[in-house]
Amino acid sequence: MNDMTPAAAGHNNPPPYDPETVAALEQRVRDLADAGGAWLDLGKIEDEEQAGKLNDFLAQARQCAKQIEDARKTAKQPHMDAATAVDAKFKTLTGPLTTLGVKLKDMLGAFAAEKQRKLDEERRRAQEEARRAQEEADRLRREAEARNDVIAQAEAEERAKAAEKAAKAAEKPARAQIASATGGGRTMATRTTYRAEIKTDSDARRAFGWLLADPESRPALLAEMERLCTAARRRKDGPTEINGVTFIEQTTVA
Repeated sequence: MNDMTPAAAGHNNPPPYDPETVAALEQRVRDLADAGGAWLDLGKIEDEEQAGKLNDFLAQARQCAKQIEDARKTAKQPHMDAATAVDAKFKTLTGPLTTLGVKLKDMLGAFAAEKQRKLDEERRRAQEEARRAQEEADRLRREAEARNDVIAQAEAEERAKAAEKAAKAAEKPARAQIASATGGGRTMATRTTYRAEIKTDSDARRAFGWLLADPESRPALLAEMERLCTAARRRKDGPTEINGVTFIEQTTVA
């Protein structure tokens, strides 16, 4: 005779953890939450006996939290192992391509750098030509004005406008680009990035002063300074005082 009992919900897609373990922990958390609510209703600890009992209750809560964390790690570990195995396998495929890409990109980078150098030279040459054209147009205009030659003045003004237009065009930065030969790849272009380096204590002090004065950098700088000073104070042999720093004392139980 076939068992006609309906299958439990999710039987075709079971959860990635032991439901019985989680159910037992859920019940324990509910019990602790109820008991903790009663303590919160009390509002204030009146005597040593209450303080001791609350201490014991917190120990139970910590123990339960540790049990939950241990159960989480146990349930998660097989999935982590599987994920690690998947990553390791696929990295054996992407690794060679990454290495190859770096080397080939270096080749393209060298080509683009030379192309950029030539573009920069052309730009400087165009700027110099535009400057000379402006100077020549200005000279011709002055000479035409001196002899009251209105036709020559008009011609000089036109030459000045053309020279100004050429000068503006020459000011635009040119970026070397490498287009796809087939249209299947994206166009690559040169770009300039910067990395800060501080070599001496004197440099560090000057950089610190600049960051402190910069409105956008100041909040992050102060936050990092507070973090470092707090860490220094908490060291076993840490300083009790740091010039310019106010340590805020907080009392908690642990």
